[in-house]
Amino acid sequence: MVAGGREEAVAKVLREMDTPNVVAQHYLARPLLVHGYKFDMRIYVLVLSCDPLRVFIFHEGLARICTEKYSKPKPDNLAVAYMHLTNYAVNKHNEHFVANQSAEGSEGGDASKWTLAQLAAHMTEQGHDWEAIWGRIQQLVIKSLCSVQPVLRNNYRSVLPPDNDGFSCFEILGYDIMLDRDLRPWLIEVNHSPSFNIDSPLDLAIKEQLITDTIELARIDPKLIARAKKAEKRAAAGRLLEPLQKKKAPGAEGG
Repeated sequence: MVAGGREEAVAKVLREMDTPNVVAQHYLARPLLVHGYKFDMRIYVLVLSCDPLRVFIFHEGLARICTEKYSKPKPDNLAVAYMHLTNYAVNKHNEHFVANQSAEGSEGGDASKWTLAQLAAHMTEQGHDWEAIWGRIQQLVIKSLCSVQPVLRNNYRSVLPPDNDGFSCFEILGYDIMLDRDLRPWLIEVNHSPSFNIDSPLDLAIKEQLITDTIELARIDPKLIARAKKAEKRAAAGRLLEPLQKKKAPGAEGG
């Protein structure tokens, strides 16, 4: 994290790095704040097919809020992770972290994690047009996936037969997005294996519904999954017994 492009800050960061391989990312110095705190959004996206590209963006998700009041980055606060990093894994260790005790977010604005519905309500109360913001977020997601769709399609076609209908696999992606003070969304990163850990009733409500919707959209039949697991176990047992069967084959023993 580099403040304002200052050479001394860059040099300090480079000196502290213990690896030569790094990725530099532009720091969003004017983020939109919630009650004075920096936050980001975890948007869940289901890619159901890559050829043709079929995408579902879940309307519900998470807003993750820092646990220290935000100040513009400068050399003396760069190390304050609770101010600059919105990651739940970081902020849950701060004494100011407020855990969710209910799926409805009864802690109100004090909680360190909100649902997107709570965030949308807060935005509306502040006079912001959430529908317009959400539309820009959708455009961001679609454009990012369109940019990699040719590569996905080629990789998909290289491992599956030509007559495949394009629906043999799916992926849930976790988009981390921030808003600046002009209400523009910025893509921070895309997680191809977003966490499904459950640390609160709010997590359970959001992620359980996400998985349920995914199963329905992907048309996954639980009975087929059970049969596939049984077939896999039988195949594994067969592989284990194969050496024994060869030993007992006719003519294997001398007479």
